[in-house]
Amino acid sequence: MKASVKISATEVTSHEGAVINLCADDVTISELYFDFSKLLKSVRSPTDTALDFLVVATTVYSLDKLTPRSEAENGWERSFDVTIPVKDSTRWSKASKTINECVSFLSGDKWRLTFTERTQQILRGKRRQRRSRIQPRFARANMTCLFSGGLDSLIGAINLLEESKGGRIALVGHHDPNIGGVEKDQKQLVTALQSQYPNQCEPILVGVGNCEKSPEITMRSRSLLFIALGITVAEHLGSGTTLLIPENGTIALNVPLTPARRGSCSTRTAHPYYLSLLQRWLIAVGLDHPIENPLIGMTKGEAVSLCANQDLLANTASLSTSCAKPGHTMWWVRRNADGCGQCMPCIYRRAALHAAGLDNEIYGNDICTGEVDVADPNSDAADDFRACLAFLRKKYSQEQIAKMLISAGPLPPLEVLGYADTVHRAMEEIRQLLRDKANVTLQKMAGI
Repeated sequence: MKASVKISATEVTSHEGAVINLCADDVTISELYFDFSKLLKSVRSPTDTALDFLVVATTVYSLDKLTPRSEAENGWERSFDVTIPVKDSTRWSKASKTINECVSFLSGDKWRLTFTERTQQILRGKRRQRRSRIQPRFARANMTCLFSGGLDSLIGAINLLEESKGGRIALVGHHDPNIGGVEKDQKQLVTALQSQYPNQCEPILVGVGNCEKSPEITMRSRSLLFIALGITVAEHLGSGTTLLIPENGTIALNVPLTPARRGSCSTRTAHPYYLSLLQRWLIAVGLDHPIENPLIGMTKGEAVSLCANQDLLANTASLSTSCAKPGHTMWWVRRNADGCGQCMPCIYRRAALHAAGLDNEIYGNDICTGEVDVADPNSDAADDFRACLAFLRKKYSQEQIAKMLISAGPLPPLEVLGYADTVHRAMEEIRQLLRDKANVTLQKMAGI
């Protein structure tokens, strides 16, 4: 697909930005959505480079959502040739090899991003008849942390707030205007954190995405958009401000549970290789912000058990959401649940909470009681749990898991065995859940 980004010279949105359209063959396929009004309440003057990065990330995210993988020749890998206007196109063009490799690795597609010189302003402030007497209060913080509304980001925020000894932390949340529930989860958790840590939380929850509904649901590139929003806030806080991305090592590495899931079919939203490419990209275009994942060496269960405020976590964990398929309720026994219970993020979550004595949540389907029909090979809803049971049954060694991780993406040779051990421990957490709560049939299927 050939696509381009067009920034209007005259049209403005209601959110203090130019109308920015995403076009294919010079025909507009969607308008990009940025709630700059909300962002500008916290960020005084976003830099041109940060805004360009945000537009690039939103373009990738939107094309990813708008282009069905079913239309690709092999039913998966798509090709994108995209032209995007940026300030200092020379610098961006020099970094294009790294940028294209980074985005291609993330989404599992072929991307070719080229850059032209941007002549139009992205921000378009509202004309106010008189100046407000209320002075704006911009974000003040020592560090930036992505805040998705999930359990890992909650743990990451709690740990950071405990370690900061009274310092302020910017909690950056992203939500898509076409996807409900995410902002609500973030706001509930922010309220709980602010109650526990008064005057320490700086929540910045901003809607970014595209205005059209999207047919593709894999959304492999969301983390790029989330990170771009975090970098925009980090730029405001000052050069060198660190951006934390709390994601347990098992999810970050996302070991392919079956041969069919290897390569680009394995999600890479916080994969170490992706983050290393992204770091090179940021440096190349002049964005000086280290990216760190404080949970990379932990399983989800370890992240839960090592959380710096156990009482707060016990009281707020249920407000977080980990489900990868929250809207697919037609297969659920309990449709009022917050998570399906059978996708891998839900399985890792339940095993982690079980290890900590906190497995008291309601799921759409209970994997331990036979509500997920793994015996039916035509049940797409059972794919994750079926693959998980097959993986457990094979009892892979650490070396075998290391080879699987390498098949999913490059990893440093000296670190891959450590990563494999993290996956091995995570699988043992699931085994323990099944030992304690699953029926005999499921235990046999898992080789227990």
